[in-house]
Amino acid sequence: MIIFRYLTREIFASLSAIVGVLLLIFLSNQFVRYLNQAASGKFAGAFLLHLMAIEIPHLLAVLLPLSLFLGILLAYSRLYADNEMTVLNASGLSQQKLLALTLPVTLVITLIVGVLTLWLNPQLLAYRDQLIMQSGTALALETTLPGRFRQANDGKRVLYIESLSPDKKRMQNIFFAQLNKNDDHTTVPLWSVFTAQSGSETIDPKTGQKYFVAVNGRRYQGTPGTKDFQIIQYGTYSIHIGNQTADISDQQETFPTARLLRPARDAADKAELITELEWRLSLPLSAVLLTLLAIPLSRIKPRQGRYAKLIPAILIYATYTNLLLFARNWVMDGKIPLFFGLWWIHALLLLLILFIWANQTGWRNMLPFLTFGQKK
Repeated sequence: MIIFRYLTREIFASLSAIVGVLLLIFLSNQFVRYLNQAASGKFAGAFLLHLMAIEIPHLLAVLLPLSLFLGILLAYSRLYADNEMTVLNASGLSQQKLLALTLPVTLVITLIVGVLTLWLNPQLLAYRDQLIMQSGTALALETTLPGRFRQANDGKRVLYIESLSPDKKRMQNIFFAQLNKNDDHTTVPLWSVFTAQSGSETIDPKTGQKYFVAVNGRRYQGTPGTKDFQIIQYGTYSIHIGNQTADISDQQETFPTARLLRPARDAADKAELITELEWRLSLPLSAVLLTLLAIPLSRIKPRQGRYAKLIPAILIYATYTNLLLFARNWVMDGKIPLFFGLWWIHALLLLLILFIWANQTGWRNMLPFLTFGQKK
């Protein structure tokens, strides 16, 4: 029990430091991404902190298996480098017993990752999409800067205002251009250009649609480069400008796990649902597989440094995760049969684990982790 507490404390110390650093790095990158989107007017700045909070459990589901892998590797490598593991081995602590003492920590991390991927994160991603959609219907006055052109919908809408009232309720000297669809379904662009002395945005309480209300201006509609233009002078004109949204996650990511088990509508839908389910199961499974890999990799020779196996370990992890990502796309694109899915990636990693274990503990015992009580 004393050895178990000591090893657990060492693992959690390394794991906490690694997951803290990685989480800070990835959150910083995500914060910059969201900040750029908020600055460009893709969503209101008031939603920024909410979106960042949602990213924490989403990132933890991916970072915890990696942090556990590196935490075990660094903790046990230090024990080998300081000859503490040599003393423990001389006292009867074999590789199999070391695995048995490590598994409780792994099971805790696996349970946390499983709850995040299978239950919590789909709900949070659905909530994130709802926030972004709400941000799309929020008043654009929050993200419009006077004296600057603002583009939306990939340049299909352009808005310019000269000044904004102190309460940010009304715009002055407005230019608004919008690309419309032709009634004859041709690809010839049809632009509507509005100029107005003042204007504001409003939302219809019945339909929830967003409108831009322009006052005292003109409306020009036609195709650039031609003389066929319509010019209308108006006192008040309401323009439906629709919803503007930032990037939305894949639809399958927001599905409850139970919904992924339901019958699909067609083959393509079935591939997407099954692949999403396998991806969610892959994260907690990877925590177990990476633990089985970290224990033999942490074993170093006396004169080797504690970081001797760090680079090979990172290369193996990078190859493993990249193959999972590639295989996910390959299955959805039909390049890999649905029967194989993502499981063949885990099978390859398991074969590598068996090879490393057998190389260290003897080729006659190909599954040493199934014989915890045996002494090396």
